[in-house]
Amino acid sequence: MTKQDDIVIYGSGAFGREILWTLEDLKTYNILGFIDEDEEMNGKIVNNYKILGGTEWFDHYDKKIACVISIANPKTREKIVTKLKTKNVYFPPIIHPSTIMSKHVTLSEGVVIQAGCILTVNIVIGAHTQINLDCTIGHDDQIGKFVTISPGVHINGRNHIGDNVFIGSGAVTKEGIKILNNSVIGAGAVVLNDVPENSLCVGVPARVKHSLV
Repeated sequence: MTKQDDIVIYGSGAFGREILWTLEDLKTYNILGFIDEDEEMNGKIVNNYKILGGTEWFDHYDKKIACVISIANPKTREKIVTKLKTKNVYFPPIIHPSTIMSKHVTLSEGVVIQAGCILTVNIVIGAHTQINLDCTIGHDDQIGKFVTISPGVHINGRNHIGDNVFIGSGAVTKEGIKILNNSVIGAGAVVLNDVPENSLCVGVPARVKHSLV
């Protein structure tokens, strides 16, 4: 039997518990527990796994360890990854076994894809992007790094999604559009046109409500 790599989940909140479920279904990692910066949580048990401590825990682990980040906010997730890069940590893609995905999908480090997703062909997904439950990602999509795609989102083909974009639950995009860096797409939005950088875009059809800077 092949020895399983150890893994920890950064963040013990709701999404952390959902990622734990994915790891349990995968059965490819030895799950050690959670990392959480809230000192009051240290030592507590969450869904049968211990909260090991904060980032300092890595300083006492004597070999390289896998880590998956369970923080939905793109910019917060980026800050955490930057901090953890100084530790002896690596970030494997974590893909729920129910995912349907062609061999023509390129995944970068730290990508998380949750249960029930479908990814078609010639798709590129950047580092530390999260795709939550029951999403579809269409042909020839280019998705940047630190993107959060919430449950039930449908991204049509030939979309270009920039870095640090947050897409709310149930949003749908038209084929061939661009959503540029640091933008937020509201829940249930139907995006028919390109979205500029740093924009909040909401509604049916979706319109830019205001700039986020």
